[in-house]
Amino acid sequence: MGSGNWLRSFICLKKYKPNRSKQAKVVHVFCNDALIQHARVRHCISLIWSQTPSIQVHSSNEKSNGDERVEEHEGPEVAAAGSSQSSPGIAVEQRAAAKIQKAFRSYRARKAVRRLRDAGRFKNILIQGHTVKKQTSSTLSYLHSWCNVQSQIRARRICMVTEGRLKQKKMENQMKLEAKLHELEVEWCGGSETMEEILSRIQQ
Repeated sequence: MGSGNWLRSFICLKKYKPNRSKQAKVVHVFCNDALIQHARVRHCISLIWSQTPSIQVHSSNEKSNGDERVEEHEGPEVAAAGSSQSSPGIAVEQRAAAKIQKAFRSYRARKAVRRLRDAGRFKNILIQGHTVKKQTSSTLSYLHSWCNVQSQIRARRICMVTEGRLKQKKMENQMKLEAKLHELEVEWCGGSETMEEILSRIQQ
C-alpha cells in the first residue's frame, strides 16, 4: 500500500452520520485510529531511512579458505535511501566523532597538565620541607651549643667571683693578723711580758 493509496483511502472515507448504529461508530473510530497509526509509522520509517545509510552485514573469516562477504539489505527502499543519504550521514558521523575525539583529547591533556602541576607543587613542597627541616636542625644545634657556651661562661664567672671573695677575705685576715702582730710587737718592746705570754695571746 503506497503513500498515495492510504491518503486517498483516508480522504475518501465517508463522513460520520448520526443515525448509524453503535457498531458502525466503533468501526469508523477504529479505522481512523488505524490509519493515523499507519501514517505515523510510515513517517517514522521514512525519517529513519533518510537519516541512516543502508545496513550492510559483512561476515568475513580470515582463517577459512575463500569465504565470501555477504551483504544483507532490509529492502529495496532501504537500499535506495541508504545510497542517496550515505555520504551526508557518514560526514555528519565523522564530524561528530572528530568533535568527540577532540573533546576527549583536550580533557586528557588538561588532566595531564593538572597532574604535572600537582606533581610540581608537591615536589616544591617536599624540597621546601627538606630545607626547612635542615634549617631547623642546624638552628637547634646552634642553640644547644650557645646554651652550653652560656652555661660555661656563667660557671666561670661564678668561680671568678668566689675566688675573688676568698682572696679578698684572705687578704683582710692577713692584714688584720699583721696589724695585730705589729701592735703586739710594739707592746712587747715597751712592756715587761715574756715571749711565751705574747705567743699565747696571739693564739687566743
